[in-house]
This record gives sequence, structure tokens and C-alpha cells, in this order.
Amino acid sequence: MATTETKGAASEDRERSIDARWLAFAGAYLMLAGVLNLIWGITALAKDDYFVEGGLVWSSLNTWGWIAILIAAIQIPTGALVYARRFGATLIAVLIAMCGMVVNFLSVGAYPVWSIVAIVCNALVLWAVTVHSGAVR
Repeated sequence: MATTETKGAASEDRERSIDARWLAFAGAYLMLAGVLNLIWGITALAKDDYFVEGGLVWSSLNTWGWIAILIAAIQIPTGALVYARRFGATLIAVLIAMCGMVVNFLSVGAYPVWSIVAIVCNALVLWAVTVHSGAVR
């Protein structure tokens, strides 16, 4: 018969396992959001006829392209660090997911479907990292 202490330890191990899987999901989705932003930024710089420039809140597609590339350059390695469950990565992931959501929200008028998919990716990352950060080393 299992003691209360053994049941508590098993429950804690199960919870850490679930948290670790959510962090792996968050890391993968943060890298996905980074790749989406990278593609968006490169496309905005190279093929601006795919976008509606009048739909931007301010500035030009060129500026937004570089901003998206910069955000992607931070999202991709941060996603790898979250996937590896590094402590500092969770804080960076929260900040960069929020920045990614703001950038995609402000540029939603240029290419709505793409921006909404990227916003959802960043929102899922933000939720997973904040709720399930118990498995961080």
C-alpha cells in the first residue's frame, strides 16, 4: 500500500512531466513564431507587392520588415532555450512573445491572416510559459 508521501511524490513528478511537455511545446511554438516573423520580414523587404502598405499603423513595409527580422532573431534562439528548460529563457520568452504579439498586431493590416496566425503562436507561448514554468531548471 502506498503511503501519502509516495503518492505526493508521484503526483509532483507527474505535474513536472506535464509542465516539461508544455515548455517543450512553448519552445517549439516560439521557434515557429520566429520562423514566421523571419519569412514575413524577408518577404516585406523583397516582395512588398504581397502586402497592403496602407494597412500599416505607421512607417513603411521596409521598417516593419526589419523589425520582424529582429524579433525573429531573438525568438528562434529563445525558443531553443525554452525547449531546453533554461530559467532565464522563460523571462525572455514572456517579453519576446509580448513584443511579437504587439508587432504582429500593429502590422495586421498589411497581411491579416499571417499576422493572426503569428499572434496566436505568440499567445500560446505566453500562456504555456507563464502557467507551466514549474519544470524550469
